[in-house]
Amino acid sequence: MTMIKRLANSAYGRERGIEAVIDDRVPDSYIVGEVLTRFVQKARAAGRLYPDAYIAPNVRIRCRRQVQMGRSISLGRGVLINGLSANGILIGDNCTFDEYAVVKGSGVIRNLGVGVRIGHRTAIGTRNTILGQGGVRIGDDCLLGPNVTIVSENHNIAELERPIRAQGETRSEIFIGNDVWIGAGATILAGSTIGDGAVVAAGAVVRGAVEPFSIVGGIPARTIGRRGGHERA
Repeated sequence: MTMIKRLANSAYGRERGIEAVIDDRVPDSYIVGEVLTRFVQKARAAGRLYPDAYIAPNVRIRCRRQVQMGRSISLGRGVLINGLSANGILIGDNCTFDEYAVVKGSGVIRNLGVGVRIGHRTAIGTRNTILGQGGVRIGDDCLLGPNVTIVSENHNIAELERPIRAQGETRSEIFIGNDVWIGAGATILAGSTIGDGAVVAAGAVVRGAVEPFSIVGGIPARTIGRRGGHERA
């Protein structure tokens, strides 16, 4: 292993808060390019008064007084974080937000939402949408694949003589435990609870409770397996 890789492994592990080893097949030239990119992102973050973050181009942070970020947060190109909400947006240490992820504490300004809370070392995937109208809590060490949607509000639709947009909304908090993996394109609906260690398959639509260490998939999502031999409680 080259000196560059040893230094990069150490730096990457500190940044992500985990033990990490870069693949030996990655060229040193690529690592140097990544280091330079991170240096620029760090400088950009410091200029925006987030000295512990890494901020790529075209990142927008709105209502920033209601956005609290922990140490070593990485925000990819085009990320939008809007803290406007009753409780704001709280992000733990060592979290990553891939390109064009959107996190909003509210849906509309006429009725502020509850907000969003994300734990430590959680990875938010490319083009994720997380809307905290009814409140969203995501635990530590979670992995969200590309195009995951988490929406804590539903439109009311019972009255046929009125437009749906005029009937108001029903809000319900979403809880996602620790060490949860949500696959690409999955949707988590208002009122859902996902237990620790659960896996949500790609494209699944979750509404309701997902047991810890279970594997769910389909529309609507149902249990299709269990992890690690864990039995039902």
